[in-house]
Amino acid sequence: MLLFFRCLAADFQKTKRTSFIWLHLTVPVICASVFLLYFYNRDHDPYQLYRTYFEAIAIALPLLIGIVCGMTASLEERAGRFQVLLGGTAPKLTAYLSKVTLLLFMNLCAVFLAIGLYVLGLKVLFHVPNLTIALFLEAGAWLAAGSVTLYFIYFLISCIFGMGASILIGGAGLLMTALMNTGLGDVIWKYNPWAWGIRLTGYKGIDRFVQIDPSLRSVLDGEIKQGAFIMVFAIIAVFALSIVWFIRWEGRKAYE
Repeated sequence: MLLFFRCLAADFQKTKRTSFIWLHLTVPVICASVFLLYFYNRDHDPYQLYRTYFEAIAIALPLLIGIVCGMTASLEERAGRFQVLLGGTAPKLTAYLSKVTLLLFMNLCAVFLAIGLYVLGLKVLFHVPNLTIALFLEAGAWLAAGSVTLYFIYFLISCIFGMGASILIGGAGLLMTALMNTGLGDVIWKYNPWAWGIRLTGYKGIDRFVQIDPSLRSVLDGEIKQGAFIMVFAIIAVFALSIVWFIRWEGRKAYE
């Protein structure tokens, strides 16, 4: 365990002089500022304030994850063609777990920074009533949890095919997330990793702000529980598969 934390601290030090940290700090600030300006002098309906912001974050996340994972893999490649990550300074699995932990932790910080600044602006600048902070925090947790599988997928793509492929598939994921928020995703969203964040936060907003029939509410609760169960199962499965892949991976070949 001590070796893991040392490796994690080393990974953090490697990113201090790169745009990795600044990206996780500036994007949430810009995002919150843009939406606060957008809602200035507009109708401050709590549901619209909640829904619009979380949909925007959920749609943008796949592209941002693709960029961040691509940057991280590119840094390791430039540092010695992945030799440090593959066991140059620490056991192979420890190095991988440290890298993934750093990515997920920074994602968690960025998501909650964006939400915290936004809620603070709504409360202090607009004095919006009936904003439940606990709901925004819960929605942030769903967003972060829904992106865990995407991090494993995009980091694998970044290591094997490079930053360009990761960003390209990140852009495709952005479009996929937007489509899954329409009627096309009503049936299959539970089985699509790009849909979990936007659907679960959306359903939580409906459950809190929208008056619906009790029978429909039970259906909504069932959708949330089923989607959450599948998401957790997929996270465990993809994490296990990623470990198997990384243990067997020996670095990018010349023709890759």
